[in-house]
Amino acid sequence: MDIKDLLSGAVIGIAAETAGVLYLFRNKMVIDIKSPKSFEETCEAIERVIPQFESEGWGFPFDKWNFYKVFESRNLDVDNINKLMVYFICNAKLAARVISATNAMAGIMPCSWAVSERNDGIYISKMNIGLMAKIFSGEIKKAMEIVEETEKRMLKKIFE
Repeated sequence: MDIKDLLSGAVIGIAAETAGVLYLFRNKMVIDIKSPKSFEETCEAIERVIPQFESEGWGFPFDKWNFYKVFESRNLDVDNINKLMVYFICNAKLAARVISATNAMAGIMPCSWAVSERNDGIYISKMNIGLMAKIFSGEIKKAMEIVEETEKRMLKKIFE
């Protein structure tokens, strides 16, 4: 095997890995979690469960946003969406850690969860914080891992 073969193999390997990473991030960065509950029950569960995590620093920094009413008020149709409520969920202590590490991270805060009623069911859509944590290191990674673990506990209670 000569250097040309090694370089060709390395280029092919790097290209394949890059394609795999791009696919993963494009298709898994924002996730849909199907709810076993109705739209109203899912929204009520979120509103009931998140305050249960207040002792850990979690809460709603802003009121929920009935995003579908925005569409209706502008006579816009959105395919496959019958209702859409957005919740902003934050842990200020974790947010401060992340923003202190990299100020620009403020642009993706607070965490948003969208509850949508679609033709095939009710979904909670949110950023895949666990996957996002993998591209960071240090304080940002540690904080995102805490967010991921807490979100799992929140969702478990929401779907009970």
